[in-house]
Amino acid sequence: MLGPGSDRRRPTQGERGPGSPGEPMEKYKVLYQLNPGALGVNLVVEETETKVKHVIKQVECMDDHDASQALEELMPLLKLRHAHISVYQELFITWNGEISSLYLCLVMEFNELSFQEVIEDKRKAKEIIDSEWMQNVLGQVLDALEYLHHLDIIHRNLKPSNIILVSSDHCKLQDLSSNVLMTNKAKWNIRAEEDPFHKSWMAPEALNFSFSQKSDIWSLGCIILDMTSCSFMDGTEAMHLRKSLCQSPGSLKAVLKTMEEKQIPDVETFGNLLPLMLQIDPSDRITIKDVVHITFVRGSFKSSCVSLTLHRQMVPASVIDMLLEGNVASILEAMQKFSGWPEVQLRAMKRLLKMPADQLGLPWPPELVEVVVTTMQLHDRVLDVQLCACSLLLHLLGQGIIVNKAPLEKVPDLISQVLATYPADGDMVEASCGVFWLLSLLGCIKEQQFEQVVALLLQSIRLCQDRALLVNNAYQGLARLVKVSELAAFKVVVQEEGGSGLSLIKETYQLHRDDPEVVENMGMLLVHLASYEEILPELVSSGMKALVQEIKERFTSSLVSDSSAFSKPGLSPGGSPQPGCTTLGGLE
Repeated sequence: MLGPGSDRRRPTQGERGPGSPGEPMEKYKVLYQLNPGALGVNLVVEETETKVKHVIKQVECMDDHDASQALEELMPLLKLRHAHISVYQELFITWNGEISSLYLCLVMEFNELSFQEVIEDKRKAKEIIDSEWMQNVLGQVLDALEYLHHLDIIHRNLKPSNIILVSSDHCKLQDLSSNVLMTNKAKWNIRAEEDPFHKSWMAPEALNFSFSQKSDIWSLGCIILDMTSCSFMDGTEAMHLRKSLCQSPGSLKAVLKTMEEKQIPDVETFGNLLPLMLQIDPSDRITIKDVVHITFVRGSFKSSCVSLTLHRQMVPASVIDMLLEGNVASILEAMQKFSGWPEVQLRAMKRLLKMPADQLGLPWPPELVEVVVTTMQLHDRVLDVQLCACSLLLHLLGQGIIVNKAPLEKVPDLISQVLATYPADGDMVEASCGVFWLLSLLGCIKEQQFEQVVALLLQSIRLCQDRALLVNNAYQGLARLVKVSELAAFKVVVQEEGGSGLSLIKETYQLHRDDPEVVENMGMLLVHLASYEEILPELVSSGMKALVQEIKERFTSSLVSDSSAFSKPGLSPGGSPQPGCTTLGGLE
């Protein structure tokens, strides 16, 4: 049977979608109309040439500005590639001259069934949804939602009717909405009055037009609650329950108790999960990763979903080889097409790293950096992918071919997460420190990130001091950050658990005292530290003067002795560092 939002009717004679000859709507034939959604009319259409069915959501817009803004916000969604997300197949704006209205048209995949139909069928029969099936499809939904949240994309319109079934055991999220559309108060209020069912899936803050990833968590919690309670609660009761949760989460306790009494499968897991998802304050709600952990890691749930099982279906090696045998542009295309497959990303990045110079065709496409950053976001749990991505970023940044720095704004936080997750993995830390150094040269580390980056670089040196290249990269990064920020300089000299950066410099020197390059970069760090009057006394009291003197005596014919750091006087007669003079001043 059809649930709310799914009643169909045939178009009346002469009825057609908005548009005029030559407009995109002309290639579609309207078959019938679904019940109006929260934002507009949903039409089931058929392409006149291919006879393929689609759903077109027509959203009436107030003016050109609103329509264009919504279209611009939704366009990036066309690039999404995920097995459990149904992307928009086409987006366009059209004009209905008969009623003088502007429409934004969203062309979606057509499927007969959704979670809504499953819930309503089980509710009518008073049957419990099969536990194995629910675990499997829930895994798919979580995988899709985690993918979106990794990309900082919010669904905003998550409800059972927007989770379609493309087969009995394969579901997809669809109908992702934009902030422009979802914050149109007039349109929302009209639809809410017509059918309050649509609004009952929204988080408390979303009812006040504030959306975040936590809003999706609330909506998903409502969907899970509806699926687990459909055998003993009718549609109207369920709707009133969802609405009451926005005011008083205490009403959830009674339902969970009834679920226990009726021995609903996996009730213990859902009893732990739902109260954490349905917190009124979004800051108290768990994240999508927490949901995955509670259900599929800590709990006993199983799913055939791609990223939630150890037995993931792999793309055959022969297929990957065929996709990656072309030039840089074709490899980039394969990475974008198979963004959700870590094995493809790994092989692609390794191929790029090994390509000979005559095949690289420099400069590389600027979007390659963006693809690598996206790969790091999507596969943060796969160490090999993170390592290869960091190595490729290091290679890209080292080529000095970056034109657009915007994609790099996300990299410092991603590298920080990598170092926090794999603090003692030498290869990973070495590549990460190199990326931090190059980002600091490019000015892509923001001031509010300086302290965290300095702390991570010091931690990296402390944990992996035996790796000369790692230490060298880390000290170059530290020197650059200290040069531009007194805050970073104080972070180096402050005494913390594990010691200060100054004691670490002494330790590193003893270990790498015969490596001129490492010693020079340590010296440059001291140069920049000594340029701050308030830090200079700390350097003197920590014994840096003796260290500097030893370095100068030992490297009389090396890089170090020839550098300005060790060869020029740095103090004015009054005892203060001379402006613009990069020397060790009072330490000599």
